[in-house]
Amino acid sequence: MAEIPSLYAHRPLVLRHQKAAMYHPFIEAAAMTLVDIPITLVTLTVYSIVLYFLVGLQASASQFLSVSSCGFPRVYQLTLRD
Repeated sequence: MAEIPSLYAHRPLVLRHQKAAMYHPFIEAAAMTLVDIPITLVTLTVYSIVLYFLVGLQASASQFLSVSSCGFPRVYQLTLRD
């Protein structure tokens, strides 16, 4: 969260809205994060299905879900964008 002020220095429209007291730049960052979650989930699900069965792991739902649930925090951490 410490990088948010430096990221918005390059966004004149957001700075103009902040100066006009319309909304805080954190609100836009939170909205972008919330919008990115479903896209990341779909991408991770497709990737996990392909990878899981490609390497030949056991075909059980509980093991697949455990692999996918471990993968989501890692993938989401890597895909955080400005």
